[in-house]
Amino acid sequence: MASVETSIPVEVVDSTTNEDGLNMFDVCCPRCSSVILRKNAAKLVKKERSLPVYARKTELDTHSGDFPTDTLDQFWTVNDMFTFENVGFTRDVDSVRYLTCADCELGPIGYHDTKEGPPTVYYIALKRTSHKSSETAKDNT
Repeated sequence: MASVETSIPVEVVDSTTNEDGLNMFDVCCPRCSSVILRKNAAKLVKKERSLPVYARKTELDTHSGDFPTDTLDQFWTVNDMFTFENVGFTRDVDSVRYLTCADCELGPIGYHDTKEGPPTVYYIALKRTSHKSSETAKDNT
């Protein structure tokens, strides 16, 4: 498991985190239910960030400043990209790479700022994911 040292840790939120602030359930794509992060793999942090509204991956690669955005403030974070189960990355847009579901390409579900760090941090928006127990996820594979 990767250690995450960034932003402000969040208290237990709606029973999605354990006492260490780690995800108690698998974090999944809200569209296709693919597992993005396994249980206990990510820490929940509070950090305000604007992300483009859901768009096709090709639109995210070339978005301009007038692209509509949502402001989000809670993110699952990991320091190693290999912690993810199913995540795709866009090309850099300025210094940001948007994260999408690798199976259905829904996104952005998160981001990685290439100018931030060390340590390297990858963010998945809490509000752009769903959660399910590991047992349920295994039944659906």
